[in-house]
Amino acid sequence: MKVTAAAIFAAGYVMGSRAGRERYAEIIAAMATASQRLAEFSARRPPGGGARASVRADGGPRSHEALV
Repeated sequence: MKVTAAAIFAAGYVMGSRAGRERYAEIIAAMATASQRLAEFSARRPPGGGARASVRADGGPRSHEALV
């Protein structure tokens, strides 16, 4: 019985570690893709650009500023 339990544990450990390595590789690939997309996005935007003004186009305050 103890040998069977050890064999089952060993098989589970091997399968789990293999799945863990595959998932780690997926996560690293996703992070590399996200990093590349962020770099491409940043290259398209001018430095300091894209900041929103503190008032709307019609001159009124933003909705979160109206409560203050």
